[in-house]
Amino acid sequence: MTQLQFERLIQLHGDSIYGFCCHLTGRVAEAEDLYHDSVLKAFSKLRKIKCEGEDDGAYLSARNYIIGIAVRLARSSSRRLADRSRVGHDENETCLTRTGSPEDIERDTERRELSEQIRRTVSALPEKLRSVTYMFYYADMSIADIGAALHIPSGTVKSRLSRSRDIIRKELEEKGYENY
Repeated sequence: MTQLQFERLIQLHGDSIYGFCCHLTGRVAEAEDLYHDSVLKAFSKLRKIKCEGEDDGAYLSARNYIIGIAVRLARSSSRRLADRSRVGHDENETCLTRTGSPEDIERDTERRELSEQIRRTVSALPEKLRSVTYMFYYADMSIADIGAALHIPSGTVKSRLSRSRDIIRKELEEKGYENY
């Protein structure tokens, strides 16, 4: 990959990479650090990144490569491990944005509560399950791409996603959420 292609990659997918970092860390300052560290590490390995073609789709594998870097950096960060134990977050510091219909406040509130409960449940998952869940649902990566990024077989990705879904479903049912 050339520097020009790398710049194009960041223009196309920088926001989605940053959003993934937000989901992974849950806090703005940590997400920014993780994003910058991941992009810098990827830039230092330009020769390893493959980008065939100039269409927007050709940059997806490069985006997935950077997301894989972000996952590995987050795992190795001792600061991340200490912050993960915190349950409460300052509303102004969270990365998650809340959207909803202003006309229907009750439905919007229920949706936000469910979303927050899912976020807390996913954050409490073991690291192996959490990273696969974030990559699949928040980064829209395929099972094969997740396997390649984490250097694990596709079957392992599928089983981790299944276990993750089971844990999330059980937790939501215990909290009284139905038909989510």
